[in-house]
Amino acid sequence: MNRPQRPRDNKRRRQGGRKPQQRQHDLWRTPPALPPVEPIAVPDEVGALLRSLGDPPMNNGAAAGHYFSTVIERAAAVAVALAVSADVLAQPDRD
Repeated sequence: MNRPQRPRDNKRRRQGGRKPQQRQHDLWRTPPALPPVEPIAVPDEVGALLRSLGDPPMNNGAAAGHYFSTVIERAAAVAVALAVSADVLAQPDRD
């Protein structure tokens, strides 16, 4: 049923030696300054990349593609709302 375990060879474990100490990082140091924030532009068509790949290779792929597009559009709407709340939304060009 259960196989007897062989005795462990402690000599082999001791011969490995110690690993060199890694340099420790100071957790409480002052971090470097963040780069300036770039404005976020709203894309015209958020589902274009997904549609360019075609329907998913599954049963009823057209319906699945529709659901994927819906999820992507909702995620884009949430991203725009977050950009507005953080005041980093790019202003549309008035040409």
